[in-house]
Amino acid sequence: MLKIRGSFWSNIKIIIMSPLFVLNSYNVLAEEYIFDESLLLGSRYNSLALKKVSQVDIPSGKYQVDLFINDQFVSREILFFHEHDKETLPCINDTLWLNKVGVLSDYLEPVEFCDLGVHVRGATYNFNAQKLRLNIAVPQAYLNRKPRGYTSPETWNTGETALFTNYYGNYYHSENSQGSRDSAYVGLNSGFNYGLWRVRNHSSVRHSDLGSDFTSFRTYANRAIPKFYSELGVGQLSTRSIGFGSLAFTGIQLHTDNRMLPISQRGFAPVVRGIAQTTAKVVIKQDGKDIYTTTVAAGPFVVDDLFPTSYQGDLLVEVHEANGQVSSFIVPFSAVPGSMRSGRAQYALSLGKNRNTGNDDYFADFVYEIGLSNSLTLNSGIRVADGYQALSAGSVINTPYGALGGTAVYSHAKIDGGFYGEKLYTGWRAGLNYSRAFSSGTAITLAGYKYSTEGYRELTDVFQQRYYFDNNYGYGFSSASYLQKTEMSLNMTQQLGDAGSLSLSATKRQYRNGRGDDDSYNLSYYKQIGIVNLGLNYSRMYTSKELDGTTVAAKSYKNDVFGLSLSLPLGSGHQVISSNYTHTDKGSSNFNIGLSGTLENDPTFSYGISTSYQGGDGYESNSFSASASKRTNIANLRANYSQGHNYRQISASANGAVVLHKDGVILGQSVGETFAIIEAADAQGAKVRNNWGSELNSKGYGLMSSLVPYRSNRVVLDSGSIDDNVELLESQQVVIPSAGAVVRLKYDTRKGLPVLFSTKLATGEIVPLGAEILGDQDENIGTVGQAGLAYVRLAEQTGKLRLVWGEGRKQHCQFNYDLTGYATDVRLLRLPAVCSTIDNR
Repeated sequence: MLKIRGSFWSNIKIIIMSPLFVLNSYNVLAEEYIFDESLLLGSRYNSLALKKVSQVDIPSGKYQVDLFINDQFVSREILFFHEHDKETLPCINDTLWLNKVGVLSDYLEPVEFCDLGVHVRGATYNFNAQKLRLNIAVPQAYLNRKPRGYTSPETWNTGETALFTNYYGNYYHSENSQGSRDSAYVGLNSGFNYGLWRVRNHSSVRHSDLGSDFTSFRTYANRAIPKFYSELGVGQLSTRSIGFGSLAFTGIQLHTDNRMLPISQRGFAPVVRGIAQTTAKVVIKQDGKDIYTTTVAAGPFVVDDLFPTSYQGDLLVEVHEANGQVSSFIVPFSAVPGSMRSGRAQYALSLGKNRNTGNDDYFADFVYEIGLSNSLTLNSGIRVADGYQALSAGSVINTPYGALGGTAVYSHAKIDGGFYGEKLYTGWRAGLNYSRAFSSGTAITLAGYKYSTEGYRELTDVFQQRYYFDNNYGYGFSSASYLQKTEMSLNMTQQLGDAGSLSLSATKRQYRNGRGDDDSYNLSYYKQIGIVNLGLNYSRMYTSKELDGTTVAAKSYKNDVFGLSLSLPLGSGHQVISSNYTHTDKGSSNFNIGLSGTLENDPTFSYGISTSYQGGDGYESNSFSASASKRTNIANLRANYSQGHNYRQISASANGAVVLHKDGVILGQSVGETFAIIEAADAQGAKVRNNWGSELNSKGYGLMSSLVPYRSNRVVLDSGSIDDNVELLESQQVVIPSAGAVVRLKYDTRKGLPVLFSTKLATGEIVPLGAEILGDQDENIGTVGQAGLAYVRLAEQTGKLRLVWGEGRKQHCQFNYDLTGYATDVRLLRLPAVCSTIDNR
């Protein structure tokens, strides 16, 4: 057996990569590359093989490819590649052109062969055979234009049947002067998927010295209705009302699911309209930053796919004409909650029984919102129950001076008080919101005011008050919502450039029945000084306290708190020192300093240590705490220890997921609402990129813990500690899952001993460059490189290989191989092979 030296690998890489370099040079340097056959006169290199190498061609046949249109992923398709005029061309039928690519029917031409440039005028393509990626460039004017981030409902992967549970287990032990205590807790978030239905349950198990109990908090099921961009839910749900208070109920709900919309259609952003005199570049800026650039043809243009931004400020639209002229105009941009894009509408319908009381409190509500233009959004709603009706109406107006939103709600309620008699309550509540960003860097993100009359009632208050009467509690029920008279709020931020940023928030609530006001004011300052992050905070709160169930204190209690925080990254940033200091007007202080980080060579392991001091009012205490956590393939583990004056606490926790699928059970890290099962035969140890600590198990299965529904997700595998005898034939896939789906991603692998054959014909001549290597089943398993070197991965110990380099009767040969007796743990086995030509294929 030949020994393989380190330098040999370098030679092998050069030999194998040389033809690839030539192929890549073809793509980059020339539109047409022709290999000069005269350079190889007298050799066995044939023109057909050279032609294939020169044009980076693939044999005719069906291939599963990732289809991209203008560099945007569309779908994964099985396409037929047909050889025509000495080229191998991808064939796309009219249905695919119209439904997947989105070409307008007026621009489709009849063709007798697969020529993209003829079938659609001006279309060109680029095919990457290694990645099986086909990118077709089509003039934008020929396309049925889709907003950025659009994915066709036909491409949404609904996933497969699966049962899973996320668990969080915690053990807690504490000791103090009164003794010790032990407790355990397990939280379970479980799910079952069948077709489009997703069943979910949230529950927990608790155990302590007092006993054990199991609690199921919520069970529900939902399914997508793609045709209407909606979702249907049944079970224990919550209302989705813009004008009414949230209500937990058991019943049915149908609502718009904005996650199905492209990211460029979610949230609020104005529609930009303009006119270009020539073919022009349109640049849209906000706060001096480019947020959108596109090229438009002469005439009217519309930009309706701006991404919603996290900050506000008017948009500057620049039109750069082909003749060098530049024109510009301003589009106002401010938003408050409830702002919707022009032409966009959403709704929510809820029917069911209230979950917070034991009575048969059934209700129904419906809300509807629509964006009529950039400057106007309307909303309305109705909520009804036995003896209760409420109506809401509102609007949002966007102006050059900011966005103003207003909502009014009217309620009419009858409450049967039994011995106390029936009472009628009617009233209304009104609210205003305002938002604006200024060029000075000041932003009023939300300024609000609400006022409600004494007779206004939320439905939850009505249900609770009826419950009190039914259980002979009389008028003992009181609610902050209907006792509250007014509420005012303000949130402002000020950017100070290099000096940092300043933020202010304030809230004031006033009540009836003599209860004192609840006020809160908060002022924060943040600045980065070099690598040090500095934060200062001052808050003041006035809080009224309830003395018993029916009486409230007329006095509000004041509390002032000053805070200082510092953080400093160390070295390469894997460690951070942070400290916090707070002081109250009552004289108490708290100081904490700690070190946290991850191991530089293992980001899955993190740790933290801290010490703190508490003092004031004649009391002082010191404490110490330490924690460590590790993300493993099957769970996330964490341990904590803390000790202070007269106490000690120890806790340990583990969280992860158990997934039951058609092929067995997978243990992994906790999964999100939407996730993927990864399957790659024999690829134990392959790592899932962007999912720290996750790798494939001994059966070749693993989990991608979280996917974004209705958007393109790229899932990549790294070889990791995969066995040397296993090769990943593909390392990445793109999937567009529906919400809550458990999708399966199967990656092709090849297992076998890696062998490099030095092939020669029986005449002593070298096998031609570019010859195809066919296995026992005539499957293509490789290509002959320079000097007759043929790299293959063989799963069988014995067999035969056939080499084909042309269509002639003598342009193919075969040889038998026998690997019996050779070590199976070598990284590469090099063997000579004599290939005998045969007359019949």
